Amino acid sequence: MILREPDLDENNLLFVYGTLLSGLSNHHYMAGATCLGPATLPGVLFDLGSYPGLRVTGELAQPLDLVLGELYKIEPSQWAHLDGLEQFDPHSESNSMYLRQWAQVTWLRPDLKPNLKTEAATTLRVQVYVYNWPLEGRPRIENGDFRRHVLSQSA
Repeated sequence: MILREPDLDENNLLFVYGTLLSGLSNHHYMAGATCLGPATLPGVLFDLGSYPGLRVTGELAQPLDLVLGELYKIEPSQWAHLDGLEQFDPHSESNSMYLRQWAQVTWLRPDLKPNLKTEAATTLRVQVYVYNWPLEGRPRIENGDFRRHVLSQSA
């Protein structure tokens, strides 16, 4: 497995797993970003109604699942806009609904086909928004796939 993609600036890579996913309600916030394809992250999603909350550590995150999402390369100027949407205040962790944190994701690269000599996945260090407020009593999204969860709710 490749540990680092040399032509990608990790400071501008974002893993999305909720309403920012393509086809969902807040995807328009990703205008100008480049979707690099599907990716996974060890963590747990919680159902907060119209959006999910992600945890990657702590008692509520046990046992860890695989969260399905998309990997984006964004422009540096987009961080402030996305931080506003996610109610992330870099100067006040306690006032932030989400925290922007570093995480290891597995990028399921569409440009590589699995064969005997290569793997079709790359591990990258990227940023992700992790839910910061209490989650007690909120149901887990067991399949780790918010898009599928939304579709099952509307069926």
